[in-house]
Amino acid sequence: MRVLGWITGGLLALVVLAVVAAWLVPPMLDWARYRDEIASLASRQVGRPVRIEGPVTLALLPEPILTASGVQVDDPGDGSRLAVASLRVRVALGALFAGRVEARELVMRGLDVRLPWPLGATPARMRAPTWLADVSARVERSRVSVGDLVLSDIDATLSTDPLTGTYQAAGTATLSGRGWHFTARMSQPGSDGSASLDLALDGRGLVQGVGVTLSCQIGADGSLGGQLSARGPDLAQLLPAPHVPFRTQGRITIAGGLAAADDLTVDIGGSPGRGAVAFRLSPLPRLDVALATSRLNLDAWLPTLTHVGSPVVSLGVDLSAEAADLAGGEVRRLRGAFDFSDGVTDVRELQAVLPGEAELDLAGRLENREFAGDVRLTAPALRTTFAWLQNAGFGPLSSLPDGVFRTAELSGHARIGGGQIAIADLDGRIDDMHVVGSAAARVGARLAISAGLRMERLDLDPWLPSALPAPSALSAKLRPFDIDLRLHAEHALAHGLDLAPLALDAAADDGRVQLRRLDLATRDVQVSASGSMTDGRLADARLDLRAARAEPLLSLLPPAMALAPDRVPVLFRSPLRLQAAAGGPPEQLGLQLRADLGDLRIETQPTIDLTSGRWTGPLTIRHPGAPRLAEAVGLKGAPAWLGDGSFALIATLAATPGRLTASDLDLTAGTLHATGQLALENGGAAPRLTGRLAAETLPLPMPYLRSPDPLPLGVLTGWGSDVALRADHVLLAGSPFLDKAVATLALADGRLEITGLTAQLGGGSASAYAAVDTSASPPVLTLRAQVSGASISGPLLDLPIDIASGTVDGNVALRAAGFSARTLLATLDGSLALHFLNGTITGLSLPPAQEILSDRAVAASFSAGTTAFDDFDVQAALGRGGILLRSATLASPLGTVRITGALDPVAETAELQLTDRPFVPDPPEIGLRLTGPLDGLQRTPELARLAQWRASHATAAVP
Repeated sequence: MRVLGWITGGLLALVVLAVVAAWLVPPMLDWARYRDEIASLASRQVGRPVRIEGPVTLALLPEPILTASGVQVDDPGDGSRLAVASLRVRVALGALFAGRVEARELVMRGLDVRLPWPLGATPARMRAPTWLADVSARVERSRVSVGDLVLSDIDATLSTDPLTGTYQAAGTATLSGRGWHFTARMSQPGSDGSASLDLALDGRGLVQGVGVTLSCQIGADGSLGGQLSARGPDLAQLLPAPHVPFRTQGRITIAGGLAAADDLTVDIGGSPGRGAVAFRLSPLPRLDVALATSRLNLDAWLPTLTHVGSPVVSLGVDLSAEAADLAGGEVRRLRGAFDFSDGVTDVRELQAVLPGEAELDLAGRLENREFAGDVRLTAPALRTTFAWLQNAGFGPLSSLPDGVFRTAELSGHARIGGGQIAIADLDGRIDDMHVVGSAAARVGARLAISAGLRMERLDLDPWLPSALPAPSALSAKLRPFDIDLRLHAEHALAHGLDLAPLALDAAADDGRVQLRRLDLATRDVQVSASGSMTDGRLADARLDLRAARAEPLLSLLPPAMALAPDRVPVLFRSPLRLQAAAGGPPEQLGLQLRADLGDLRIETQPTIDLTSGRWTGPLTIRHPGAPRLAEAVGLKGAPAWLGDGSFALIATLAATPGRLTASDLDLTAGTLHATGQLALENGGAAPRLTGRLAAETLPLPMPYLRSPDPLPLGVLTGWGSDVALRADHVLLAGSPFLDKAVATLALADGRLEITGLTAQLGGGSASAYAAVDTSASPPVLTLRAQVSGASISGPLLDLPIDIASGTVDGNVALRAAGFSARTLLATLDGSLALHFLNGTITGLSLPPAQEILSDRAVAASFSAGTTAFDDFDVQAALGRGGILLRSATLASPLGTVRITGALDPVAETAELQLTDRPFVPDPPEIGLRLTGPLDGLQRTPELARLAQWRASHATAAVP
């Protein structure tokens, strides 16, 4: 047993010793004698002379392998290069100890092949070595470069079919950072030098599921033609495209350094189309892809096209679609051409028809997710395009005013990125306005707009509110926007005014509105404004208006207040300077206003509560010459009745919604001085003026009854009044007329009434009622008046024959219709009854009864003089503008006079007959005819009866 143990242990030791020897001894031996055989074997594989300059070693375990280093491959001089890090040959151990190398497997490690592009004619290179039928060849950790295209990490097995000579390869490689498994079969060249090639690629890792097959013929000149097919679950792993499955097939050709696959049928994400692919390696690697489809999902494509990194090779993509879905709308006739390289996307062309038939055309460069290039937009229905953009989240575009941004035709240099759009060198038309300049917008929850624009013409009416909005409402309306606007318009139209030019510099940011500068001019009117507003609070708001004449500004008045050009008061032809300043919160806005119109100055400092519409403050209006001011506003002959002196109006104004009051009112104008308070109610169907006025002296003009000018009756329509008037002294044409006068001025529905008029007149009393009804056509004037015990202290009517003194009682009732004073006078109708007592008549003297009534004496008496009378009673009828004396009898100590006839105030003529019966026995009737114009009556005595009387009395006197 002990001997058996020793034998077993010795055998085990021998085996171990043999294994150790097989492991350690061969590397220590010199195997250089096999260098040439190994080099010859490698030369047959690579097709070039190979030299082994490094050591050759043998390892027996785990299998006999010869390893050679320092491998050198000769350069063939055709631009290609080949290098091998090391060669390993698995050999037969018995043949090796017999001095022969019988190769079973050849492994080239670190093979580095560099081929030029194009390859050129390579039939000899395509012929596989015959010994591969018996020897298995492999490459490990190798690399192949064709031009600038590099396949790395190649691990493959090479073999040759022993019957057909077909060259086969299978293994794995890395291309563009993506792993691939490949198989290839290439036949031996035929008699014409061509060979067939079948290639299959299957993706690994990121491109798992991608498959490419190629079946083609390689010509003797190196050209290639055949069929290509590809498929995959995710096109985004290969191209700048959305994550959708794809499938394509078609013909491929490779010639002259260009690989092209045209007339491809493609299916991308279920959308069929046509396509083409072209690949070239020189002068730089470039892949061009063209895709045409009937419909495309741009929502998925745009992010990929605008966020492409750095592709391994330069990449060109041509994309076209008849229709495309984008942001909830349909884009038509889409065409885009893109180049991708080194993190830069060159947009050679991008054309599309957006919703609203807006044609978009742009070209430029996309770098770091920012586009810069030229853009052109033609939008015939821009509001439709805006509606689509707003639905896509491009800000509250619907809040733009109606009637603007209807059409656009613009071009410029655009920068788009980071949610911003900026356009420089902007040129084109918006609506019918030519626009140049620059503009920028930032989209999102808040739309930010910045623009510097110049235009020939700008219509402001759509942008102007119908009523001035409250500052808080304006801030709220602008809050969704950030605006920085610089605008210059050669002509800006507002309510028919041509503002030439207009310059605006304004900004709005999160409820803060800043008007840095507004300058405009029109018809010799210059306006400048500035200020800011934050959440409705005004700060440093200023307005400065200068006009050589205020007349052009009258066109801004409401239609109801419009004046015909020939009715514009002279005052508005004076220079105007208006200065205003405002500041404070909406609840207590302070306003300072000063206006100089010629010599007229208006000043007010109200405090306004914009939230409730209430305001209050003092008002002062001054002018150095009241008569001059009265004539400037159209009151002719004012110096004659108003008197000398200045004009001043001082009041405290207070306003609430629907009501304006003027309290502590103090008015001075020449001889006029009045106080009181007024209120204007504007809450009903029409404005209504109420209040009371008290005047120390109230001067009134003498109306020009024969004026043909239309009366300003239009001022009596559209409003009402109920004003109590009181005057201590009333002057008519500068002369005392009434004392202690009171009346009520009432206006309603176009009818003006003066009611309750009572006054002291010449020591007596007077009362009257007057009305003007403008609702009738023509307007109707009504007057009723009574006088009692009024003294006459001067010529009553300023006629050649007039009443110069006395007292009078009487009444009058008149009615007339017309649009002018002359027409009213011509249509005068009514009655007149006057009773004069103890007075005198000028322009006529009755013949004294104690004298001989000679013709000469009578004619002299009737031509001039003064006659005292005890009683003069006049009854007259007024009709068709004339005054018909029904009964007029004058009783005098010298006789009784009866007057008949008529007066025509319109023609200013008279035709009267005076009959005097002197106080003599059996008195004769002495007549006097008065005819002709009132200011030059023709006096014709009628003395026939006087002659008969003298003759009869002379006969009676003869004894």
